[in-house]
Amino acid sequence: MLNEIENQTMSALWDRGSASLDELAVATRSPAGKTLQTLRRLVNKGAVARRRQGQDIVYKPLLNRDTARTHKLGRALSGMTTDTSGLTGMVVLSESDLDPQDWADLQAEIAARKARKAAR
Repeated sequence: MLNEIENQTMSALWDRGSASLDELAVATRSPAGKTLQTLRRLVNKGAVARRRQGQDIVYKPLLNRDTARTHKLGRALSGMTTDTSGLTGMVVLSESDLDPQDWADLQAEIAARKARKAAR
């Protein structure tokens, strides 16, 4: 769900609770323009909310750190090629606190990867 740059931005938001564009650009050591592009992608993905606060726009995480970590783990496990990867994924994910929508998203992502792989 999140690429490395998005994950850095989310980490800064999770650490702060909310932040302005300038605060995030400093925290991620990234130019403001690039940070803004990342924030727009995160808003479009539903991971971040934005609201006006005075003259600033403040960004707040909607996706929690544990859910993002679980998605990342699920993607890594679905990419494994051994016969036990599905079983490992089931064991790890059954122990997690995925809500039904997260589980459905993860299953859809795995199915899409399998379909792309089969189409090759």
